[in-house]
Amino acid sequence: MTLGDRIDSNGARPVRIHQAGAAPGSAPQRSPPSATGGPFISSCGARGRERKATGRKNSRAKDNPTINIMHWNAEGVSNKKEELEHFLYENSINICCIQETHLQEGKPFKIRGYQVFRSDRQGRKKGGVMTLVRNNINASETNRYMEEAEYIEVKITTNDSKMNIVNYYCPNDKMLSLDTIQVPDSGFLIAGDFNSQSQSWGYKTLDRRGEDIESWQDDNHLILVNDPTDPSTFYSRRWHSTTTPDLALCTDDIHKIISRKVDEQLGGSDHRPVLLTISRDSASEHPQHPRWNYKKAKWGLFNIRTNELTRAIETEGRNINNVIKEFNASIIQAAKDSIPCGVKKDYIPYWSDELQKTHDALTRMREEAETNPSQENNIKLQESKAKYGKRHNKALETYKSTE
Repeated sequence: MTLGDRIDSNGARPVRIHQAGAAPGSAPQRSPPSATGGPFISSCGARGRERKATGRKNSRAKDNPTINIMHWNAEGVSNKKEELEHFLYENSINICCIQETHLQEGKPFKIRGYQVFRSDRQGRKKGGVMTLVRNNINASETNRYMEEAEYIEVKITTNDSKMNIVNYYCPNDKMLSLDTIQVPDSGFLIAGDFNSQSQSWGYKTLDRRGEDIESWQDDNHLILVNDPTDPSTFYSRRWHSTTTPDLALCTDDIHKIISRKVDEQLGGSDHRPVLLTISRDSASEHPQHPRWNYKKAKWGLFNIRTNELTRAIETEGRNINNVIKEFNASIIQAAKDSIPCGVKKDYIPYWSDELQKTHDALTRMREEAETNPSQENNIKLQESKAKYGKRHNKALETYKSTE
């Protein structure tokens, strides 16, 4: 054991202590990467399938100083599409790994601005995995597996690096099938719902599946991104308790530049979304310019807001450049208030103050149920979730009927 490791008193495996330059949320130190690599070979019945990259090579992928990756068990994604889309744009997500999509073959699912790599669970209503990758990133599917556990592996290529990302899900009643995954020496990340227990990621006990994952982790020289002190990601309605089945593991080169954050509830799923940020030392990303939707502009409101915002601008004795700057800012604000903008990150056309209040109430009730678990708070959480779902569906139906 090195000076950078410690043993938790409850028997957890060694955990790496944060040092200068280490990313927050760093976790167990593993054996140094010494395994020899090799060409990609599909084994153990893995049904590998390769297809041409659908992304376009773009200098922005290189210029972007960070790669924002999200992984989330959606517990059904169709009825959470709008919330997901809002979250992706609000958090500038480059890559999104979703488990339990509950999508069936032939049912389309698209998110504007993203490539879709999707695998539906056959012969089972639940399950399914889907990886979304921004259109400006060159990506190709290199492997998929659906016999026991289910996963999709996507290779991400920029001008200066390559990375393999595995979107993984394994239900409690299926085998882990980790030996079907070919792990390279570097540039590898696996994230998803493992349904396993270990002190290394916050449980009080180590079960058989957790032991198998840790053995596979050691064999492939991977490092756990989770820290046992991180917030829990899953709320059990049955047991009124919180746990963390959602994990991320990576090679040492990625672990040096990655950080992890557990976000607030999303769309009523019992799993919270997890944000993984990979920092890169390069130039800033070129900003996207807004595309105004003039067909849906409220010109009467624009006229009113323009008059309100420009009327009070002082001109006497002021520098003309400052006056023009303030005037332009007023016009832009009036446009934002009255003209839909195509790349406005927080814009959902049917979103209202009332819907926002029910969403915030659901988030607060989720926090209360996790902090003070009880049957009463669990019932209140389900009532809050039902109220939000009803309001959301009604608002969406009303919007679609007026399109």
